[in-house]
Amino acid sequence: MTDEYSQKRRFPRIPSENAVLVRKIGEEPLEGFATMRTVGLGGCMFVHDASLGRGSVLEILISIKSWVVKATAKVVYENPKEGKAVEVGVEFIDISAADKAVLETLFLPVDGSVWHP
Repeated sequence: MTDEYSQKRRFPRIPSENAVLVRKIGEEPLEGFATMRTVGLGGCMFVHDASLGRGSVLEILISIKSWVVKATAKVVYENPKEGKAVEVGVEFIDISAADKAVLETLFLPVDGSVWHP
């Protein structure tokens, strides 16, 4: 990822491997599982087995601890990997306050101290 893109980030990202159910919304609906690799309060990146299309709108369900976070997201970038795998970066365009609070738990340090970007 280029330095130019990372300078545009509004939210810090952290590594976090979680199961994600991805539903593409629109004319060509698609549903499948993916593995999230990084997350921020404004979006995430997951590895999917096929391209979803830059600009596509998705409904994603992220398994975090004992919760499922639901968000509507827009595909911002796609990076092809080996084989048919694709790294898909999405921006959350709709997420409830309760689901955002669950995401925030990923940013809490295990030792109880306050996390700072």
